[in-house]
Amino acid sequence: MFADTVSVAALDAKIRGMMDENMTVGMSVVVVKGDKVVYQQAFGYRDKDTREPLDVNDIFRIASISKSFSGMSVMQLVEAGKMSLDDDVNDILGMDIRNPRYPDIPVTIKMLLSHTSGMCDGGGYHDLSYVDKTKTDINLIREKAWLTYPPGKGYRYCNRALNIIGLVIEKVSGERFDEYVLNHILKPIGADNSGFNLDKLDKVTITKLYQYSAKRNRLVPGGGYKRVNEKKVADGTYEIGKDGFFWSPTGGMKMSAPNLAKWMMTLKNGGVAPNGNRIISEKGCKTMLTPVIDTSDPGAQYCLTTRVETRFVKGKKLVGHTGSAYGLYSCMYFCPDEDWGIVCICSSAKPDKVNGMHGIRKCLHGVFNLLHENFIGQ
Repeated sequence: MFADTVSVAALDAKIRGMMDENMTVGMSVVVVKGDKVVYQQAFGYRDKDTREPLDVNDIFRIASISKSFSGMSVMQLVEAGKMSLDDDVNDILGMDIRNPRYPDIPVTIKMLLSHTSGMCDGGGYHDLSYVDKTKTDINLIREKAWLTYPPGKGYRYCNRALNIIGLVIEKVSGERFDEYVLNHILKPIGADNSGFNLDKLDKVTITKLYQYSAKRNRLVPGGGYKRVNEKKVADGTYEIGKDGFFWSPTGGMKMSAPNLAKWMMTLKNGGVAPNGNRIISEKGCKTMLTPVIDTSDPGAQYCLTTRVETRFVKGKKLVGHTGSAYGLYSCMYFCPDEDWGIVCICSSAKPDKVNGMHGIRKCLHGVFNLLHENFIGQ
């Protein structure tokens, strides 16, 4: 059941009301049914100080949804016969990545992609030294970077693990991580003005982020987009296989909601993009979207950089991911049983969790369900 012109106007007003209630400066949404976009809209501002209106094609950092691009890159390399999901990460990287409590148990690529390696983010997931015995004391590594159970025997969401995957992709492909994703995923699916490399994006269209300050009960500027590897590329010091970690393969993708919807449709359609390009076999895409382990959230399972979620929309099994970073909140979920999907990205929100779901805010959850109710139906 699709909304008519009158109900669309009413829907827009409800969404703006939810944004005001939750101090959300800007939000961009896309609703897909089958192979068609049935609704897309931007609300609020790109920059609340200048009052520049947000355009639906403006760019957001999508945070942890980025992991799915890293996962697909690995699956492509597996399908090309260049690596295996069961490969020991040490054999690829030439490093000694091991849980000190279980030094004889390999940490595999599949474990890193599914958050089952036993690695954790202690010490900060932007710092590789906490798993490098040549740089950090083994006792500190044991306490900061690893959990007490053996690799493969439990789930703990770990951003550092996916940043390490960036190194793996570079070592196996011989390409810079950002360029691999650009050339093998983004360009083929028709996602223009998207990527991990800030210097290749139109900065005029980048949305400003804001974080909620409880102490002040107001929004303050969120984290900016830092040029770390961009500087290394510019001055010629970038090293493939060493610097891929710092593109933030775990959360550094920047793209618009319509382009994220193209990515969602590619996953939903078994690896075939809306423009007809196939980027992976149906079997390979299915492997990426198949649950590996139950998460710490009731009703959710983790696959290979995607989640199966049963609480986001009541009575619906959804596949996709969420993202949260520096004021940004995002979600991309599709329903494989009913062939629809929704993308929501917002630049700020008050910290109200819904149903205990990690990274989900009331505004994001409310808008997603409102869109489902109006465009998909019961």
